Amino acid sequence: MYKEVFGFTEEPFRLTPDPEFFFSSSVHDDAITTLEYAITKRRGLIVLTGEVGTGKTTLIRVLLDKLVDTESALILNPFLSPDEILKAIARDFGIDVDRVSDRGELFDILRNHVINLYRDGKNALIVIDEAQHLSFESLEMIRQISNIEMEDAKLVQVLLSGQAELIKKLNKPEYRQIRQRIAYWIYLKPLNFEDTRNYINYRVHQALKYKRYVFKDAAIKKIYRATRGNPREINQVADLSLMVAASNGRKYVTASDVRRAASEYYRFSSKKRKGFYYFALFVILLVIVIAYVFIWRG
Repeated sequence: MYKEVFGFTEEPFRLTPDPEFFFSSSVHDDAITTLEYAITKRRGLIVLTGEVGTGKTTLIRVLLDKLVDTESALILNPFLSPDEILKAIARDFGIDVDRVSDRGELFDILRNHVINLYRDGKNALIVIDEAQHLSFESLEMIRQISNIEMEDAKLVQVLLSGQAELIKKLNKPEYRQIRQRIAYWIYLKPLNFEDTRNYINYRVHQALKYKRYVFKDAAIKKIYRATRGNPREINQVADLSLMVAASNGRKYVTASDVRRAASEYYRFSSKKRKGFYYFALFVILLVIVIAYVFIWRG
């Protein structure tokens, strides 16, 4: 709707993880530098965490594009069983495992593959997104894969990416074996105000294909206050603000446009959260009633 009004060739604040629209803030720059170092130096197991919407998935895709002499396996479904994860990793490395059903044989095939990569001067990287959802058994499989090594080098680098719940999970006693092998813990913080302003302007310039400032300074300040620097929320509020400005026939975004957009966005989000809480409360009460009925009948 607003693309024609502002002259955008693309939507500047779409939510898909597009590396072309990736803005490397000071926080993201530090994270990528640390990840590159840990992977190229073969440090083994790395954990990347951050709140919902801080840009972990986009950062991973940018990282994969930057790495050289590295074969990677990207697992986006953390709800796989240990055998399914093993097969998914092998397939992503280009190994034909459709006729292999034995776990031990499959593990040996994967091990031989990464050993050959090492001999060819290449690295092997496994990335698992939304890793906070991995089961204990699947994490144990990942640990075993990360143990593939030579005397002088770890042959498989593993990046576990997830929300803050991943830290809580890994700090439980039953996960101590995998926790002890983690070389780096990287936490992706929200953007500060300066990065928020640069982020908004960068995405606008990318969508225009030339430099023009569409958001007034007061509008950017209001976006930062509303979103607290969360990139996903910045995208959603900024997108709605463009729609509000366009509906008023303006080619720039004001603080009042942002105020209206943020009000609509957070009112809708609040309703969704309330709906979830009410549903969860209903389920809990239902369980209590059922349990009471069974006890009473007993």
